[in-house]
Amino acid sequence: MPDRSCPKLLRALLPLLAATGCDGCPSSKPYTPYTLGSAAPSGSPPPLSGVAPGAPDAGPDADAGAPDAAAPRFAAVPSVPAPEGGKRWPLDGGAVAAAPTGRTFETGLLLDLDGDGARDLVAWARAPDGLRGELLLAPAARPQAPRTLAALPGDLAAQGCTPRVGLSQIGPATLALDFAPQCPDQQRAAGAGATRWIAVIRLPGPDAGAGAAPELALELRLRTPPPDEALSASLEVADRDADGRDDLIVSVGLSGALRPFPAPAGAAAAGLSAPLVFLDRPAGLSRDAAQPGEALRALAAALLRDARGKATAPAVAASAQRLRRLHAALCADAAGGGGAVAGRDATRAGEALVWTGAGPVRCGEPGLAAAIDHAEAVAASTRGAPLAAVAALDRGGAEARAKEEGKLLAKLAPPAAASAVYRTAAAPQPTRPGAFGPLAFEASGALLVRTAQGVVRVDPAASTESATDLPPWPAAVHAGPAELVAVERRCDAPTLLALFRSSPEAVGEMEVPLPLLRGQGPRARPGAPPPERCAGTERLPFSPLAASEGGFDIALGAALVSIDLRAAAPTASALSFPLATPAPRGAARSPDGATLAVPAAGGLLVATAGGAARLWSGGDLAQATACAPANGGARVACVVGAAAVIFEAK
Repeated sequence: MPDRSCPKLLRALLPLLAATGCDGCPSSKPYTPYTLGSAAPSGSPPPLSGVAPGAPDAGPDADAGAPDAAAPRFAAVPSVPAPEGGKRWPLDGGAVAAAPTGRTFETGLLLDLDGDGARDLVAWARAPDGLRGELLLAPAARPQAPRTLAALPGDLAAQGCTPRVGLSQIGPATLALDFAPQCPDQQRAAGAGATRWIAVIRLPGPDAGAGAAPELALELRLRTPPPDEALSASLEVADRDADGRDDLIVSVGLSGALRPFPAPAGAAAAGLSAPLVFLDRPAGLSRDAAQPGEALRALAAALLRDARGKATAPAVAASAQRLRRLHAALCADAAGGGGAVAGRDATRAGEALVWTGAGPVRCGEPGLAAAIDHAEAVAASTRGAPLAAVAALDRGGAEARAKEEGKLLAKLAPPAAASAVYRTAAAPQPTRPGAFGPLAFEASGALLVRTAQGVVRVDPAASTESATDLPPWPAAVHAGPAELVAVERRCDAPTLLALFRSSPEAVGEMEVPLPLLRGQGPRARPGAPPPERCAGTERLPFSPLAASEGGFDIALGAALVSIDLRAAAPTASALSFPLATPAPRGAARSPDGATLAVPAAGGLLVATAGGAARLWSGGDLAQATACAPANGGARVACVVGAAAVIFEAK
């Protein structure tokens, strides 16, 4: 088994921790392998290992005292374009390899694989459309009898895409072929991006018997991520367990950001990466189950360190989202990443994007999502944003909340026992979820109840209820002619979506991606834990907070979101509390707009600008809907059954 000591782990993580601010060991030096499928033209790809030809390197830990510290890394050997139009390839001794019927050589390597002194040909032979092909071996002694080392799987042909192929020798006994379709933006936007295919070929070693031939050691598939994200893979060969065999490290990186998350800047623009490690055994390559889990945990630990610093805490929320995305892209068992169909047959955006020949990658890190949420909550607390902190802690549900998270939640929003102080005789008008509710306090403390017959004013101090001539406020949430209809969680979208109609007579609904990943936000059934698999389409509960000509402000649990409709392409962004927009009647806000009351963390979160947030529970609050707070947050009115109930908390 690989060494699990700190120096060994840090040497493995250096390429990815360098981008995250981890100090590592004092003598560590960053090292980044070449990336498969770079911008080089087909037929002249860059090296696929960490060192360019002719540039030996002792590696990042040459001075760390490791047994292999002084060993230079292998200088990768790139393939060369096929000569003579790809129909024939001259070999040593006057022999010639001919491309099979219907195929053309594109790129290849000349290597003496059988030790007879003559170089053999390993070449990519493709069909005219470039979307079919095989990696062939033509021995110099028998060029007329080529054998197939690896064939492009038929289900990967992507019509309308232009393939780019790279072939390199990345280790003394290892070749890598990278087939990377380049697809139009509209194809990616439709979720029909092609799958990238990487084949790793193991060459026969010096102790192999006579007639031993190269063999396919590993297949990797990398699905195209949603637009504005980029998935990369870099390969490095190293003897990780000191057994004299080439082990393989595949660093998978994710950069960019989903719409509408802001694009990372500075050092964060390089994205995050984590390794898959394959140990060479006599029976073949065997994946080290410790990775990428160890690397992902290290990245989460780095987030928590940043979360505690006032200078670094503001950047943690964006870094946390990128780490969640990397986790979901790599791991089929990640929360929100496995989806309804995972691994090889994944076709939906947001699914696990990486598959090996043995199937999808299962990382076995059930606590990672909670660790990321905790780091984000600590960062929000550090920067004085208690609602954002509660929203982060609430994502896994009470069942997934650890003792430490529970303590932080109690500190951010101390529990308060609520009791009913008044129940109205007036029956609030029934309202669909997500609409402006039938209750609204006045600045005087009186409660207005929108009934089917009109608006009733309730004076709880005098225990009186009287009809008014006030016009009923609308239930529909309008921004000019546009109406907010719903918020959905769908298996074919990596983020939550807000649905709205552009006008009352509009046919169909438009959608806006929200800055919440698919696994975030409240559950359709409050209090339910997140499912392991995405299940169809859910319409989620949300609380409208404001609406104007420019758009909507809403709360999904304690997560506040602003939807801007003023641009040609509507956008959404995270919203800070307190809100600057006026509070309309029926919103989950007080008349002065400074207090809000939203269901979150298994209770009713009541927060006032400049004051403490409190988590109310008890009484009939578990059955309450459409809550509205009074100024100052001392009272909250909610619909319970066929009445309005005014609550106070101690």
